Amino acid sequence: MKTLKIILSLVILSGLSFVTIHCGSDPAVEGDKAFESVNYNLAIKHFLEARKSNPAEKQTYDEKIALSYMLKGKALYEKSRNIKSFSGNFEKSLEYIPEEPSEYFKKEYSKVLFAIGNGYQQARPENEIQKEDYLNKSFGYLEEAIYYDENNSSADSLLAKIKADNFKKMLNKGKDFYTKAGKTKNSDHYITAEYYFQRAAYFDIHNDEAKKMLSKTRKKTLSVLNYREDFAMAVADMSRQSKSLIVDLTIKNYATSPVSIAIDNFEIVDLDGNTYPLDKNMMKTKFKGKSLKNQKLAELKFADGIIVFSISSKVPIDYLGYRLNEDETVKKYFP
Repeated sequence: MKTLKIILSLVILSGLSFVTIHCGSDPAVEGDKAFESVNYNLAIKHFLEARKSNPAEKQTYDEKIALSYMLKGKALYEKSRNIKSFSGNFEKSLEYIPEEPSEYFKKEYSKVLFAIGNGYQQARPENEIQKEDYLNKSFGYLEEAIYYDENNSSADSLLAKIKADNFKKMLNKGKDFYTKAGKTKNSDHYITAEYYFQRAAYFDIHNDEAKKMLSKTRKKTLSVLNYREDFAMAVADMSRQSKSLIVDLTIKNYATSPVSIAIDNFEIVDLDGNTYPLDKNMMKTKFKGKSLKNQKLAELKFADGIIVFSISSKVPIDYLGYRLNEDETVKKYFP
């Protein structure tokens, strides 16, 4: 009888121990275990639970969730070689990246950026449009990889190879569209030529021919409205005085809804990245009635007017910009 009681006591204690261990499992610990075991779906589930129960450590878990999604996509891509399986999970991960990620995360993120950039470089596009899209994505991801880790030699090497492999293609495409624009008198071809010359000049910053053709093309596009941009600008005329730049500007709204024009959102930027203010006094006095006004522009409608900037005639200008919001600026480049 005494032996039976001892056995029952041991069984009860064992049961209580199991319940205690099971109920006290830490989702953060379980998430780390799942992550190390390459079970990224389970890792995400646990990290989401940990994030909810411990909001003070939200950034830590956000970084772990983001990396889990990224590596899940990378693992799927390595099995299937389907770039969409990588990009879908990668896009999902972006929702969790903190504004100021840790140094550890930056380095791991840089590795994934290289992997997806390399994936787009190796992917087989279905047509010329997709080919251009894949090139742009590969280039963008690799540049970002270097931004987050300047010592990422793999990304740096592949980016250099892409530039070398595509420089001539970009330059020749630019020349083709420039010639086509002259023959057809279709100014839209100059816009396309500018795009390719800009890429060529960036792929080989020391190539004089690319820089010369880019400047030559921008003399044409400065006065052309680009219908591909919702907020399109064209410089109808301009003059430079000793301390002023006077611009006769045309704007067209190609968006599907009205846009507001606020003159304070215009800026002139020089080749060193310095910005210059509007000369509102000259706009009010010398160009009264002709200066551009704050207004709302309906779809497919134009606005015309003069804006003046305080800038020395000796300062080379890079572009005229209009800030649509904190993250987006429309630019009209000068020759």
